[in-house]
Amino acid sequence: MKQLLTILKKDLRSYFDQPTGYILNIIFIVAIAFMFFRTIDTTNEASLRPMFSLLPWILAIYIPAVSMRLFSEEQRDGTLEILFTQPVRGTTVILAKFFAGLIFISIGILGTILIPISLTFAGNLDVGALIAQYIGAILLSSSLVSIGIFASSLTKNQIVAFIISLSVSMLLLVLGLDFINITLPSALSVLLQDLSPLTHFSSITRGLIDLRDVLYFISIDIAFLSITYLNTKGKSLNSNSPQYRNLRVGVGSLVILSLVFAWFGSSIQGRIDLTEDRIYSLAPSTKEIFDNLDDYLTITLYESKDHPINTALTARDVNDFLSDLDARSKFIKIKHRYPDADEKDKEESEIIGIPPVQFNVQRQGEFQVKTGYLGMTLAYANNKEVIPFVESLDGLEYKLASLTFKMLNDTKKSIIFLDLPSSKINQNMGSFISLLAQQYDISIADINEIDQIKNTPDVFIIAGGNYENVDQLKTSSAIQDLILQGVSFFVLVDTVNIDNNRMLAYPNEYSGAGIWESFGIIIKNNMLYDLVSYETLPFGTQSGEVLLPYPYWIRTPPNDSKVTGKVNSTLFPWASSMELIQPIVSNIQTEPIIITYPTTSIQYDYQDLSPNAQFNPNSSNTGSQILGVKIENSALESSSVIRSIIISDSEWLTDNIAGRNQSNYALGMNMIDWLAQENQLADIRSKVIRERKLDWSSKGSFFSHQSLTKNLNLILSPIILIIYGLTRYTKRKTIQSKVFKNEE
Repeated sequence: MKQLLTILKKDLRSYFDQPTGYILNIIFIVAIAFMFFRTIDTTNEASLRPMFSLLPWILAIYIPAVSMRLFSEEQRDGTLEILFTQPVRGTTVILAKFFAGLIFISIGILGTILIPISLTFAGNLDVGALIAQYIGAILLSSSLVSIGIFASSLTKNQIVAFIISLSVSMLLLVLGLDFINITLPSALSVLLQDLSPLTHFSSITRGLIDLRDVLYFISIDIAFLSITYLNTKGKSLNSNSPQYRNLRVGVGSLVILSLVFAWFGSSIQGRIDLTEDRIYSLAPSTKEIFDNLDDYLTITLYESKDHPINTALTARDVNDFLSDLDARSKFIKIKHRYPDADEKDKEESEIIGIPPVQFNVQRQGEFQVKTGYLGMTLAYANNKEVIPFVESLDGLEYKLASLTFKMLNDTKKSIIFLDLPSSKINQNMGSFISLLAQQYDISIADINEIDQIKNTPDVFIIAGGNYENVDQLKTSSAIQDLILQGVSFFVLVDTVNIDNNRMLAYPNEYSGAGIWESFGIIIKNNMLYDLVSYETLPFGTQSGEVLLPYPYWIRTPPNDSKVTGKVNSTLFPWASSMELIQPIVSNIQTEPIIITYPTTSIQYDYQDLSPNAQFNPNSSNTGSQILGVKIENSALESSSVIRSIIISDSEWLTDNIAGRNQSNYALGMNMIDWLAQENQLADIRSKVIRERKLDWSSKGSFFSHQSLTKNLNLILSPIILIIYGLTRYTKRKTIQSKVFKNEE
């Protein structure tokens, strides 16, 4: 160990005693930061996934440049032979150089830590996923360093070593790309993807440390370091001697075992989910649902025996998830069917509604169609549910839990949409209604007939609309009576009408806002905008379509996780503000559940909705505004559970808006689940759909929050390295001058 540390310190010191080491790290950090901030300008996501997506390709160039000298330089100077004549094991020398290179590169990777630190002031980063991403980066670096050391041991020329290392690293990374493997037979393409470090690194950067991914990187390290040992040790032995033959056989066996282990280790189980929401672990509510099984739940997975490359990795994740589920309860049975390999299974899949999915594959210069199966059925008692195709692991837990929950309960809860002229339910809310229909019985009734509905639903939904031809006094009285009886309402109110074609706004005199004044809820006739937290949209100009900031589309987080789940970024277009006063109705209380950022301003004189509209924020019209309110019992001992939600915008759940911001669907579904008292499902859904957005306090100018964050990351880390290098250089010069003076 002492010898290893001595050699390690020598090699590590050599990096920092020359300007080359500082130059390499500065270029690496600046390149990473520059490309990352260019990416998040468009994604606006509080995540380092874009950075770690670029990292393997930068490391594939950076690490060969760092490691090319580790053996080549010593072979050129003749010091390697001297080192091996010392009482030092060859494995000690190789490991010392390996760890020296890895530590130096890890310093460069950790030099990017200022990026996530600075982003925490603009968004809520997933710290657990961030830790996994840095662990994955170091594991990936270790495999590339082992390749670099192997290349360096082959030649005295550092440039040749760099080219060999770069070529091998790029080749292995390219094997993990879909467009390469999609041209190969499925079985071969899956094997090649499993051999690529890119596949295993991508898995870890999700926030999931899988044991098989860790063992893969260790296997690659062992394989290339073993070949390096054979190459260096063999130079001191006669190629015809028994010792050399034994060495070659031993190292060859170790390399083959390592590669086989890396290649076929996909069956190894064991993983740690570091994500904040435990996305890849069963949620407590999921466990509770499956723990309540009193009969067997049979999950039959219909998958291809020979998976297309498009579904191979998803199939692996799905099988892992089902294995975890199987271990959860003795009442869960997992069955496997292979329609592409068994005619009986194929007929069965066609009958129950799991068709083959077609994928376009380019092979030998022509397009071919490849089919694949990845669907499942759930059977419980006399009930059966079908998932025709599983696109990804995201959302699968919620689908299985909600379908199981539905089968455990004999009857679905019901929702009635109260129809109004100009309501969003007829044209613009198709996707949201489809989501609701998976879990609830949906029907539509005329709002004028609300007091004639015989089978009262669990939830009434009013999705905007015009109350001109509605008896508001009668309707208000009926709604008040139903709420006090424990019937929930989900109401979206528009006090402003929007003309999307002409980008104009005008007051909605018949919005029905007055119905809620007796509950202490005032919905004002104004328009909100936010010059800091907004959506960027494409607009047509004379020079073509360009992305422009649109302050009328406000981004804001919900305020009450019990009602909204863990959704943390939602989009509200053309919303109005709300005010809470003392309610006239007794035994109820109102609380805000959606509050904007303090940078939101109110516009009373609205009409022009174009991105070029005049915005005049000032201290008197700017501050946090209420967008959503919940109504609950004021006393816990009340016999009926009172729950209702009022929101001053109906556009946010339309296909156009929610389609571009999936968190809106999650928020809407979570609210409905809370109103219907299906709290378990909201917990599961929020876990898989949660989004993290960056909310800069200011943008645009050089001294804005966004620009300063970017510029500091481009400058600060390099400055720290330069200062350290100059300090170290000055210290060395001082020591040298003292030595020379003493010799004189």
